[in-house]
Amino acid sequence: MKTGYFNSSVIKPLVPASLQHSGVFTAGDVLFDWTPFEIPRGTARLIGATVLVRPKGDAAATPNVFGIDLLFHKDTAISATPTSIGTVNAPGPVLPSNDIVGTLSVEATAFATGGATGSIAVATSGSADSCLILEGNPTTGANIGVDKYYVAGIAGGAHFFTSLNAIAEDTAADNAAGVAITTDGTSMKCGESIMVGDVLHIGTTVGTPVADSLIGTVAIVADSLVTLEVASPTALVDGDILYNINPIRIILHFQK
Repeated sequence: MKTGYFNSSVIKPLVPASLQHSGVFTAGDVLFDWTPFEIPRGTARLIGATVLVRPKGDAAATPNVFGIDLLFHKDTAISATPTSIGTVNAPGPVLPSNDIVGTLSVEATAFATGGATGSIAVATSGSADSCLILEGNPTTGANIGVDKYYVAGIAGGAHFFTSLNAIAEDTAADNAAGVAITTDGTSMKCGESIMVGDVLHIGTTVGTPVADSLIGTVAIVADSLVTLEVASPTALVDGDILYNINPIRIILHFQK
């Protein structure tokens, strides 16, 4: 049945592994920079957003229940990314732009976790009375049926992703290892912060591989074992810390 409502595809902003590892965010820090998304062409009212945030990387895997301010920017040309709002996990000036179209605040009180250790924090914010209208430029989007926009996030509190999931392997430097990665970490299980389909990077530089090097896409998760879809292109050095580079996921809700 056709309705006047639709959802965006899942938006997966990049939060670099090294900047997750660098420590706790504070209110006003850049949580993630401009991330593109597309919606069916034409004017649409943004009535809300559902935000899923992975738990902290502490021993208890405490849920991240802090506010997020979402900024929206329309595209001005094909592949024209807006000027960066700054470095992730640091205060960043949002530079003036005539193509910023509005904001949506996801309050800390909107997040629900069920109080469980290791829970993803989930919040849905907005209302059918929202006055945020997206009206794209006609020359943008991957094809004639869609308009392209960008979303960026500002932290409203102490988001914390620093992980204890350390690689417990020791291969020769620059020697790519197999698909199964043994991990260790004080009182932390892989499944509390890592899921099937996640893209993993290392957030540290323990051996030859540098922080933010690609490890691979997760196929299977166990308590102390992560199995990749294909062999890691990066050497697995004992003590390097694994990070999911998309700890925040967003679904936008629209009315046509």
